[in-house]
Amino acid sequence: MYYDYYRYYLSYLSSLYNGYPLVVRITVVMVIFFAFVVLFGIGRLLFTGYKLNKAASRKDKMGQEYQDKLTFIISSDINYDVEELEELLEFDQKKNKSWKFDLFTDLILDVRDTLEKKQTLNLINYKNCLEAMKLMPFWEKRLRSSEIKVRKNALQTVGLLNNGLNTGLISKSVFHKNKHLRKAARNVHTDLDSYNPFRFMEENFDESFTQLDKIRLHATLVKRYNEGKLPNLLRWINNSKNSNYISFIIQEVGFFEQFEASPTLLEMLDKQEHRDVRMQIIKTLGNLRYTTSIPHLTLRYALESTPIREVIVKTLGVLRGEGGLQFLLDTYDHTYDDHLKIVIARSIRKYGREGDENLRRLQNKAKEQEKVIIRQVFAEQLIIKA
Repeated sequence: MYYDYYRYYLSYLSSLYNGYPLVVRITVVMVIFFAFVVLFGIGRLLFTGYKLNKAASRKDKMGQEYQDKLTFIISSDINYDVEELEELLEFDQKKNKSWKFDLFTDLILDVRDTLEKKQTLNLINYKNCLEAMKLMPFWEKRLRSSEIKVRKNALQTVGLLNNGLNTGLISKSVFHKNKHLRKAARNVHTDLDSYNPFRFMEENFDESFTQLDKIRLHATLVKRYNEGKLPNLLRWINNSKNSNYISFIIQEVGFFEQFEASPTLLEMLDKQEHRDVRMQIIKTLGNLRYTTSIPHLTLRYALESTPIREVIVKTLGVLRGEGGLQFLLDTYDHTYDDHLKIVIARSIRKYGREGDENLRRLQNKAKEQEKVIIRQVFAEQLIIKA
């Protein structure tokens, strides 16, 4: 019935414009098409607005009902049992829908982070709240989902909740063919596992190591460091051939100031062929303030390319050890690249009063173009102080 109805009006419109020129008929078709697009867009906009308003209303209602309770419980000096919290919160898990667990998870994370900044967080009560609300079973159930997006979101949430890890639940995810799910699972494993947390660190973390992986892994290592559970990081690069991963680990050695790794890094400098890795080793030696490396770095200077020479010069400015200043002065006299001269002059200035005196001596005997370079370096220091 409806098919004949629509076919009638279609044939009517077709016959109505059949005698018009082609351009008019095309215009009519386009107008009708765009009219449907506009109507669809308006409907979609109204539906999206309705969903957003509904979600905001649910969130506000959840906050009004539970935020004050959670803040009181998680900041209390008294440790509450799970049974007591179930009575205090009055949260019926059996009758609640999944969206309520989602909202409650966001709420308890916000309260926890706020109290943690104020240093009033009661960790025992926080974990008991997770148990009382049955949040971990809810997210662990989502970890079993066949949908990759759902599993990835569940993994990230479990990591944020920071309440331990059931390694059996993520065993399939850590070797999944989807790289995003696999990396999320490995990061959560490194973050939360207590038995063998650095298992995947020994395997380059993943076959593709990106900038996002560096950010995630750095945050995990910071957490482990604050817990006092961070071993010598160099142990994870012995079997690695991924230069990005090796450079990252060496950078972290400097960040966490693992001074005992300095002699090993100096030995690696002679064996490492990749330029970026050698540059990172030199930077890290500076961060570790390993002044013993100064003679070695000065000897390597003549053998290296311009980018590595710049790093050596900057590192000598950081180390400020014996022999470094004289080498920089001699190198400045024999350098014809204006950019490199500026880098050397900046490192000379880092030697304090002695460096300033030597720069002024160089300025007095220099040509006008070189005087401009040294004046620029002095002006930079004035701007920094201002």
